[in-house]
Amino acid sequence: MPLINSQGAVTALSPPDALDPTQSDMTSVGDVLMIAFAFDSPVDGKAFSAAALLRAEGYGGTLIGVGPVGLDRLAYGFRAGFDVLELTDDEWQQLQPHHLSPFPHHYQPETRPSQPLKKSA
Repeated sequence: MPLINSQGAVTALSPPDALDPTQSDMTSVGDVLMIAFAFDSPVDGKAFSAAALLRAEGYGGTLIGVGPVGLDRLAYGFRAGFDVLELTDDEWQQLQPHHLSPFPHHYQPETRPSQPLKKSA
C-alpha cells in the first residue's frame, strides 16, 4: 500500500510501528524523528487529533498516518499535520487532484502553515 505526501507523490519511507493515540505517552516525543499513528477504521479520527496536538506543541518530525484513512479525508489529514498518509491499492488507482485539495478556501487554519511566516522588518 503506497504512502503519499500532500502533493500525491509516493514516498519511500518505511514507517515505524504505528501508535494508538489513546494508548501512547506523547509527552516525550520531541526527539523522535518519525511517528506513525494508526487509523483503526474509516471513521476513526483519534489520529487526526493526535497529529494536530503534536504540531500545535511544536513537533517538527515526520508524522505518518497508516490504516484506513480514506480518500475523502486525505486533505484533512494533511491539514491536521500529517506529512504522509497510507492509501490502499484501490485508493491509489482512484486518487484524483480533488482528493488532495477539495476546496478552494478553508475557514480553519492549518496546524502547520504551508507557507513560512514572514518576519516583519
